[in-house]
Amino acid sequence: MKSYSAQNGLDVMKYLGVTNLTDDEIRVFNDKWKEVYGGRGNDFVGTIWTLYAEVLPFTCGDGDRGSFVVSQLRDSDFGDRIEKSGLEDDLKK
Repeated sequence: MKSYSAQNGLDVMKYLGVTNLTDDEIRVFNDKWKEVYGGRGNDFVGTIWTLYAEVLPFTCGDGDRGSFVVSQLRDSDFGDRIEKSGLEDDLKK
């Protein structure tokens, strides 16, 4: 089984058109990659999705209601982007 790095995850984000991550979010994405990737059973897309929609809004945000709203918006947005791109199906092949 292929193992993916945080840089691979950031490359997918760019491929999907998610280009507005802050420097702090990129740092946290890199720092948390191994922990989340291993915790999700090396699920590549699931790790990216979790980091983008759950970890980054709360770690880099204020942890308040605004972070929760950003998390929900990002979750929906990422799901739409993945579905439209067909990337998850391509990766399974």
